[in-house]
Amino acid sequence: MKKWMYMMLSAVVLCGACQTEKEKRIVSSKGLPYELLVVVDPEVWNSAAGDSLRDILEGPVPGLPQNEAMFRLVRVAPRHYDRMYVTMRNKLFVRIDPEQAHPLVGMARDVEAVPQIEVTLVARSAEELAGWLGRNKDRLADAFVESELKVEAARLRRKYSRKVSDELNTLAGYTLCAPADIKASKRGEDFLWAGTNRNEKDYNIVFYSYPLAGAQPFTPEEFVRKRDSVMKANIPGSTPEQWMTTTRQDGHPLVTFRQRNIDGENTLEARGLWEMRKGGIGGPFVSLVRADSADGRVVVCEGFVYSPRTNKRELVRTLEASLRTLAKEKK
Repeated sequence: MKKWMYMMLSAVVLCGACQTEKEKRIVSSKGLPYELLVVVDPEVWNSAAGDSLRDILEGPVPGLPQNEAMFRLVRVAPRHYDRMYVTMRNKLFVRIDPEQAHPLVGMARDVEAVPQIEVTLVARSAEELAGWLGRNKDRLADAFVESELKVEAARLRRKYSRKVSDELNTLAGYTLCAPADIKASKRGEDFLWAGTNRNEKDYNIVFYSYPLAGAQPFTPEEFVRKRDSVMKANIPGSTPEQWMTTTRQDGHPLVTFRQRNIDGENTLEARGLWEMRKGGIGGPFVSLVRADSADGRVVVCEGFVYSPRTNKRELVRTLEASLRTLAKEKK
């Protein structure tokens, strides 16, 4: 009897240990959106390498009408890195090792919590680290931005506007996980607009497509020309002289472009500013453009924001994460 009780007790202890280990593996990470913990020695932080880090991580988000930092930084020295920091969602470790032959970058996910990304940079000297950062600034920033976009996209897939997704599926055979508070919509020819219709923190999603034959879908010039044409036809203002257009300065569109590979798709990413012609309002937008060769179409999905009295980084990023959920409905 004692032996049997001992075996039962042991099983309970072992199961408890297994459960504890499982719980450890599924601890939820913490941190505000785009909050980044930087673990670095003060001497490095106060060097040219630290200047480079700040330029990258606290530099302005592209495509916004005012300066907003890429990340909100929380900095600690390695000796102060303790349990209160281990479950932070985004972590960057910077270390100087005189024996390191060349700069080394490593990435790990879900080490102490889920979701989580840890990036480690090791260099022989602060000068060598600064050189690496100068050559790889997009690579470093993209690692954390992409991770945050995936977190937001996963959240949207759990709770999204089914109305918008159903309308898009009916229009073009695609689905999209738009934020759940997007209620209003309008359809046109190969065009769908959906938005919150708010006076502040108003965000919108636009989808349109056009024939691939004869088009140059991945050139900036073609993008701006087609965007202005579509918006003029589908997003008018309150008078005949008003419609949405791409903001220009000295005749040049205020748009930046990057060729990206997103989920295996060759994609043109465009960021810029829009305005209502003769309407006095405007804001930022982000667009993803790709070719749907099977249907012979160029597909454009865009998010744009109107929020003149607030910061816009997280509004735009939420829309950007939503755009990345665009998927062709399986037949």
